[in-house]
Amino acid sequence: MNCWTFLSVIRRKMVKKNHHGGSKTLGKLFQFYLPTKTHRIYSCLHCRAQLASHDELISKSFQGSQGRAYLFNSVVNVNTSAAEERVLLTGLHEVADVYCDCCKTLLGWKYEHAFESSQKYKEGKFIIELVHMIKDNGWDDENIDESEYLKK
Repeated sequence: MNCWTFLSVIRRKMVKKNHHGGSKTLGKLFQFYLPTKTHRIYSCLHCRAQLASHDELISKSFQGSQGRAYLFNSVVNVNTSAAEERVLLTGLHEVADVYCDCCKTLLGWKYEHAFESSQKYKEGKFIIELVHMIKDNGWDDENIDESEYLKK
Protein backbone atom coordinates (compact mmCIF):
# COMPACT_ATOMS: atom_id res chain seq x y z
CA MET A 1 0.00 0.00 0.00
CA ASN A 2 1.27 3.47 -0.88
CA CYS A 3 2.61 5.56 2.03
CA TRP A 4 0.72 8.58 0.70
CA THR A 5 -2.41 6.76 1.88
CA PHE A 6 -1.09 6.85 5.42
CA LEU A 7 -0.26 10.51 5.75
CA SER A 8 -1.51 11.65 9.10
CA VAL A 9 -0.84 15.38 8.89
CA ILE A 10 -1.70 17.66 6.00
CA ARG A 11 0.95 20.09 4.80
CA ARG A 12 -0.05 23.71 5.34
CA LYS A 13 1.77 26.95 4.74
CA MET A 14 1.48 30.24 6.55
CA VAL A 15 0.74 33.02 4.10
CA LYS A 16 1.04 36.73 4.79
CA LYS A 17 -0.97 39.14 2.65
CA ASN A 18 0.84 42.34 1.73
CA HIS A 19 -0.68 45.74 0.97
CA HIS A 20 -0.24 45.21 -2.79
CA GLY A 21 -2.70 42.30 -2.77
CA GLY A 22 0.05 39.69 -3.16
CA SER A 23 1.08 37.06 -0.69
CA LYS A 24 4.33 35.76 0.72
CA THR A 25 4.95 32.24 2.02
CA LEU A 26 6.38 32.51 5.52
CA GLY A 27 7.07 28.86 6.20
CA LYS A 28 5.58 25.46 6.84
CA LEU A 29 3.47 24.76 9.87
CA PHE A 30 3.68 20.98 9.42
CA GLN A 31 5.65 18.36 7.60
CA PHE A 32 4.28 15.00 6.49
CA TYR A 33 4.50 12.34 9.18
CA LEU A 34 4.05 8.66 8.57
CA PRO A 35 1.56 7.10 11.00
CA THR A 36 2.82 6.02 14.40
CA LYS A 37 1.96 2.40 13.61
CA THR A 38 4.48 2.53 10.74
CA HIS A 39 7.70 0.90 11.88
CA ARG A 40 11.09 1.12 10.22
CA ILE A 41 11.17 4.60 8.76
CA TYR A 42 13.94 6.23 6.74
CA SER A 43 14.62 9.88 7.66
CA CYS A 44 16.87 12.67 6.41
CA LEU A 45 20.24 12.39 8.14
CA HIS A 46 20.64 16.17 8.25
CA CYS A 47 17.30 17.29 9.75
CA ARG A 48 15.53 14.01 10.70
CA ALA A 49 12.49 14.74 8.50
CA GLN A 50 10.74 11.47 7.65
CA LEU A 51 11.31 10.35 4.07
CA ALA A 52 9.82 6.88 3.57
CA SER A 53 8.48 3.75 5.15
CA HIS A 54 10.46 0.53 4.72
CA ASP A 55 7.32 -0.84 3.05
CA GLU A 56 7.94 1.54 0.13
CA LEU A 57 11.47 0.19 -0.49
CA ILE A 58 11.79 -1.55 -3.85
CA SER A 59 15.53 -2.22 -4.09
CA LYS A 60 18.80 -1.70 -2.22
CA SER A 61 20.90 -2.41 -5.33
CA PHE A 62 21.36 1.07 -6.76
CA GLN A 63 24.35 3.35 -7.12
CA GLY A 64 24.12 7.10 -6.56
CA SER A 65 26.70 9.80 -7.20
CA GLN A 66 27.95 9.44 -3.59
CA GLY A 67 27.73 5.67 -3.15
CA ARG A 68 24.95 3.17 -2.51
CA ALA A 69 21.33 4.23 -2.95
CA TYR A 70 17.86 2.78 -2.45
CA LEU A 71 14.93 2.81 -4.88
CA PHE A 72 11.59 3.75 -3.28
CA ASN A 73 8.06 3.60 -4.65
CA SER A 74 7.16 6.86 -2.88
CA VAL A 75 8.70 9.35 -0.46
CA VAL A 76 7.43 12.29 1.61
CA ASN A 77 8.83 15.69 2.64
CA VAL A 78 10.69 16.21 -0.63
CA ASN A 79 10.64 18.63 -3.55
CA THR A 80 11.85 17.97 -7.07
CA SER A 81 13.62 20.14 -9.61
CA ALA A 82 12.68 20.37 -13.26
CA ALA A 83 13.36 17.11 -15.09
CA GLU A 84 16.36 16.80 -17.38
CA GLU A 85 17.90 14.06 -19.50
CA ARG A 86 20.92 12.30 -17.98
CA VAL A 87 22.98 9.33 -19.02
CA LEU A 88 23.11 7.06 -15.96
CA LEU A 89 24.73 3.65 -15.49
CA THR A 90 21.63 1.97 -16.99
CA GLY A 91 21.23 4.32 -19.96
CA LEU A 92 19.45 7.55 -20.83
CA HIS A 93 16.75 8.68 -18.40
CA GLU A 94 14.78 11.85 -17.74
CA VAL A 95 15.25 12.58 -14.03
CA ALA A 96 14.45 15.32 -11.54
CA ASP A 97 16.68 16.03 -8.54
CA VAL A 98 15.03 15.30 -5.17
CA TYR A 99 15.63 17.70 -2.26
CA CYS A 100 14.64 17.44 1.39
CA ASP A 101 11.71 19.81 1.88
CA CYS A 102 12.97 20.82 5.32
CA CYS A 103 16.75 21.31 5.03
CA LYS A 104 17.02 21.54 1.20
CA THR A 105 19.73 18.85 0.97
CA LEU A 106 20.03 17.09 -2.38
CA LEU A 107 18.97 13.50 -1.55
CA GLY A 108 18.84 11.79 -4.94
CA TRP A 109 16.56 11.87 -7.96
CA LYS A 110 13.19 10.82 -9.34
CA TYR A 111 12.89 8.84 -12.56
CA GLU A 112 10.41 10.73 -14.73
CA HIS A 113 10.98 8.82 -17.98
CA ALA A 114 13.08 5.85 -19.09
CA PHE A 115 13.99 5.64 -22.77
CA GLU A 116 14.79 1.91 -22.74
CA SER A 117 11.92 -0.54 -22.32
CA SER A 118 13.83 -2.62 -19.75
CA GLN A 119 14.07 0.45 -17.49
CA LYS A 120 10.39 1.51 -17.60
CA TYR A 121 9.74 0.01 -14.14
CA LYS A 122 11.71 2.92 -12.63
CA GLU A 123 9.36 5.63 -13.91
CA GLY A 124 7.81 7.60 -11.07
CA LYS A 125 10.18 5.99 -8.52
CA PHE A 126 12.71 7.73 -6.26
CA ILE A 127 16.42 7.14 -5.63
CA ILE A 128 17.63 8.27 -2.20
CA GLU A 129 21.35 7.97 -1.45
CA LEU A 130 22.32 6.19 1.77
CA VAL A 131 24.76 8.95 2.71
CA HIS A 132 21.70 11.19 3.37
CA MET A 133 19.45 8.71 5.23
CA ILE A 134 19.13 7.40 8.75
CA LYS A 135 16.95 4.56 10.02
CA ASP A 136 14.35 5.65 12.57
CA ASN A 137 11.60 4.01 14.62
CA GLY A 138 11.65 0.28 15.26
CA TRP A 139 14.81 -0.95 13.54
CA ASP A 140 16.05 -2.59 16.75
CA ASP A 141 13.10 -5.01 16.57
CA GLU A 142 14.58 -6.76 13.53
CA ASN A 143 17.60 -7.87 15.61
CA ILE A 144 15.52 -9.74 18.19
CA ASP A 145 15.61 -13.50 17.82
CA GLU A 146 11.91 -14.44 17.86
CA SER A 147 12.50 -17.80 19.49
CA GLU A 148 14.34 -16.14 22.40
CA TYR A 149 11.64 -13.48 22.67
CA LEU A 150 8.82 -16.05 22.77
CA LYS A 151 10.52 -18.01 25.61
CA LYS A 152 10.29 -15.04 27.98
